[in-house]
Amino acid sequence: MSEKKKENILKVLIGVLLTGLVIMVGYTFNFHREKNENIKYLEEEKAYLQTELKSIQTAYDSLQVDNSSIKKSLEKEKQRILVLLDSINNLESNYNRLKKYRQQADQLKMEKQRLLNHINTLAEENKKLKTAIDSTNQILANTKQKTDSLNLKNEELQQKINEASVIQISEIHGEGVYLRNNGEVKHTNNVNKIENIRICFQLNESNIAPAGQKDLYIQVINPNNNLIGEKKKEIFNEKELYYSAKTEVNYHQINLNVCALMDIAENNAVEGKYIVHIFDNDVLLSSASFIIE
Repeated sequence: MSEKKKENILKVLIGVLLTGLVIMVGYTFNFHREKNENIKYLEEEKAYLQTELKSIQTAYDSLQVDNSSIKKSLEKEKQRILVLLDSINNLESNYNRLKKYRQQADQLKMEKQRLLNHINTLAEENKKLKTAIDSTNQILANTKQKTDSLNLKNEELQQKINEASVIQISEIHGEGVYLRNNGEVKHTNNVNKIENIRICFQLNESNIAPAGQKDLYIQVINPNNNLIGEKKKEIFNEKELYYSAKTEVNYHQINLNVCALMDIAENNAVEGKYIVHIFDNDVLLSSASFIIE
């Protein structure tokens, strides 16, 4: 083979090798470029999915619901979001898996919208129910107000009847007295001569107060705040009443004058203001005061 022919063959081989090298370099460059573009796309898609999922997560966190069934559904969806976010964060270059994750994210978005619609529907129904309850409560309140007003009027009427049925007392008078040898009761202002306190009063005429036998209890309290007289005790429905004197009267619904004497221990009369309370059993009829100077 001639030298020229060999040289031509060598040139052809070099050309082929150079062409193959160029093709190889181009292929390698395109491969790396496509790989980088795929990596960039995957990272962008991951970031987008993460943003979408976190948006759903924020929407769920902002909800305040009382329905236990909805609460369970929300917690379940939140857990699904956390699992998917963790999977996306750990995902490397795997387009098929990323596509699967995107489908799952779309399902979560659809479920979020379904839950929000359900919550809004329940909120609207609750609003209508609350309006109905408020209206009913207002009607009940108005009815109760009318009933309370009627009851109050009845109570006031009953109170007036009760007050009118209680014997009225007037002209309460108290004084220091002593007994003469002939039994005559004599008034005195000399505290050293006072042996008794005499209390007189009038039971007033009444067509409503019941007639009949009455037990009247008289309390007399001296200026030293001590009960004088008999100092006995009666019990009415577990209530104790201490009294100075007890007097029985027969009331016939007409004016009736009553007097009662209370003993004072020797030299125990004191100057000052005396308080008188008169009871019909345990019901206080009237109070008054008098002064011994």
